[in-house]
Amino acid sequence: MKRKLRNGVNAFLAALIGLFFRLLSLVPRRWMAAAAKPLGDLWRTVDRRHRGIATKNVSLAYRLPEDDPFVRSTVKQCFRHLATVALELGSLYRINENNLDDHVVMHGVEHLKEASAQGKGVLFLTGHYGNWEIMALAAGACLGVPLHITARPLDFVPLDIWLARMRERTGNTLVDKNRAAAKIAALLRKNGNVAIMLDQNASWYDGVYIPFFGRVACTNKGMALFALRTGAAVVPAFSRRRPDGRYDVEIHPPLYVERTGDLKADVVRETERFTRVIEEEVRKDPSQWMWVHRRWRIKGIPEHVRRRMDLPPGFVETEI
Repeated sequence: MKRKLRNGVNAFLAALIGLFFRLLSLVPRRWMAAAAKPLGDLWRTVDRRHRGIATKNVSLAYRLPEDDPFVRSTVKQCFRHLATVALELGSLYRINENNLDDHVVMHGVEHLKEASAQGKGVLFLTGHYGNWEIMALAAGACLGVPLHITARPLDFVPLDIWLARMRERTGNTLVDKNRAAAKIAALLRKNGNVAIMLDQNASWYDGVYIPFFGRVACTNKGMALFALRTGAAVVPAFSRRRPDGRYDVEIHPPLYVERTGDLKADVVRETERFTRVIEEEVRKDPSQWMWVHRRWRIKGIPEHVRRRMDLPPGFVETEI
C-alpha cells in the first residue's frame, strides 16, 4: 500500500511538473533569455556552495586567482547559461521534425552517416555543454534514427519521470547508466547509436585518471572499453548557444580507436583522447559548460598514475 501511495504521489507531482513546463513553453524565447539573467544572478548569489565550486573549478582550470576578472565573469555567465537551459526545458514540448530550424542548426550529419556505414554502431561523445537536452531531442527528430541515451536516474523521482518522457518524445530511448553494459553492447552489435556524457567525475572503480585542463581527473572508462571491444566509431557531438537563441549542433568526424594488445593502456589512452575533445570544445566558450559540477573530486592519486603523468613527489591534487 505504501509503495502504491508513493508511486501515485510521484505520478501526480510529475504531472504538475509537466503542467508547469507546458505553461512555460508558451513564453516567447526572447523573454526567457531576458529572465535567465536575473534568475542566474539570483541563483549565483544565494547558492554559495555551487558558486564556490564553480569559482574554484575555473580558477584551477585556467591557473588564475579566484578574483581574476575572467574567473568571475565565466562563473557569472555560467549561472546565467544554466538558468537559460532550465527555462528552455519548456520548449522541449514544441520541438518536432517540422520546426527544428527554429531551435537548432545541424552541422556535420555526413559524419554520422560515415560512422554508421561501418556497421559496428556509433558512440556519441558529448557532455553538459550548451543545451544537451535540446540537442538530444533535435538529433532524434533530425537524424531519423533513435538515440539510446545513457543517464543516471535523478534523485527527485517526479522530475525524473517527467524528464524521461520528454527525452523520449522524438524516438530516443533511455538506458539506465547504472545497468548499461549489456544493453549498450547489444545495441552496438545491431549498429545502434548510443550517447554517453563523459565530462563528469567517476568513482575510482569506474574510471581512469587522466588530465582534464591539465589537472588529474577520474573519468569513466566505459566509452573506451565499448569502442575497443566492439570497434564502434566514436562521434563527438556538442551544442553551442547562438546569439539568436538557437543552438549550433556540431557532429564531428568519427574517431576510431587503436588496439595495441594492452587493453588497460588502450583504455587510458583513448579515454584521455576523448576527454581532450571535450576540453577543446569547452574552451571555445567556457561559459556554456557546467562548472558547478565537482569534476576534479578525487581522493588520492594511485602511485602508478603519478608515475605515468610525471607528477612531482609530494604532489597533492586540490579536492573540490
